[in-house]
Amino acid sequence: MEGLRPHERPLLQIAPMMEVTYRDFRYFIRLLTRRTQLWTEMVVDDTVLHNLEPAKCDRFLGFHEVEHPIVCQLGGSDPSKLAAAAEVAQRYGYDEVNLNVGCPSCRVANKGEFGCSLMKRKEVVRDAIHAMSRSVQIPVTVKCRLGVDDFDSQEFTRDFVRTVAQGGCKHFIIHARKAWLNGLSPAQNRTIPPLHYPRILDLCKEFPDLNFSINGGIADVGHARALLGFPNQRMEGETDDLYAAAWDWETSQGSCPVPSNLLGVMIGRGAMNTPCMLWDVDRTIYGGEKPEPVTRRQLLEKYRLYLEETHEDGGSVGSAHLALKPTLGMFAGLRGNKAFRNTADAVMRKKEGGPAHVLEQAMKAVDEANPGILDEPLQGTAPFKPQVKNETPRGQKRKPGGNVTDVSCASETTQLPDASPLVTA
Repeated sequence: MEGLRPHERPLLQIAPMMEVTYRDFRYFIRLLTRRTQLWTEMVVDDTVLHNLEPAKCDRFLGFHEVEHPIVCQLGGSDPSKLAAAAEVAQRYGYDEVNLNVGCPSCRVANKGEFGCSLMKRKEVVRDAIHAMSRSVQIPVTVKCRLGVDDFDSQEFTRDFVRTVAQGGCKHFIIHARKAWLNGLSPAQNRTIPPLHYPRILDLCKEFPDLNFSINGGIADVGHARALLGFPNQRMEGETDDLYAAAWDWETSQGSCPVPSNLLGVMIGRGAMNTPCMLWDVDRTIYGGEKPEPVTRRQLLEKYRLYLEETHEDGGSVGSAHLALKPTLGMFAGLRGNKAFRNTADAVMRKKEGGPAHVLEQAMKAVDEANPGILDEPLQGTAPFKPQVKNETPRGQKRKPGGNVTDVSCASETTQLPDASPLVTA
């Protein structure tokens, strides 16, 4: 696998996700792609500052050296605390620190008074970014949404970006929908508010000296390629019309712009649900050499060796579940999915060995139930397939009676076949 190139443009980024993008998940993703930018889960500033002893702080900020390039996302609203936490992140060796201004969880936005609620307090965000930027030498960025509650106009977003940029932020990663702080769960806030991709293009045009990345509703690498304007070499079927369709661009407005200050695309749940799609992005997104064919057996065996080194036998069922969780999408939509999940669940309940043993037994079960599936080469990236006009619009879900209601984005809510959850306690 091709190595890391320092200070490379983050064309593809894996979104920060609570209880997903922890250390084991990030290592597993590195088995698939060397150049994609990884992000931590959000770490609250107080959590860092109250656990400065190395043994404690490692639990929250420790990472494997292969995880570079990696971003540490912080949560908080006190500029001095965020600055101090950013210094700690820099000492740990992170390549970038990011301020979370997009999380809609009520525990964060209401009780904690940070996350997405900070979009209503743009001066606080500006001051926090200024303090963080003065305390570290690594880039300080902001991840936010287009708006919050009834504050979601185009001018509101522009004003937020303009104000926060005064604090020194040069790169905004924007989830292309707003959030509702009351009445919707975090999962609903990822699906119910409609997506507005063209507004990201508007920000790129309005602020040519700033950089932007787009997040939200991007479930596969083909869509990411289309949003980026088909980097490197176009595949068959990748046309200008497909580029416009990826951006939900109305052709009546003329040709869809290709902004030079769109730095990258961020994928979240798609990487969790179907991680195998990432195996060739170092070529299809970054233009690297064509990789050798890879099988699920090869990936799982490498991860099993990692688990042997990092996870001891005799841990709790919950810790074993977290260690195996990154592999749960390996057979999404394929035969073998049920055998893999059910066996892993049963072996964990017996508490006969650590995560490496559980994974080994699950692989054996797949071999017995579906011979050959583990040794089939992973499929390469395919061109983006936009929804046709008579399908449910992006960001909506069709009711059984045929009416369309603003409920969810199909690309973000696809359920895995046989997706019975592993035990967590």
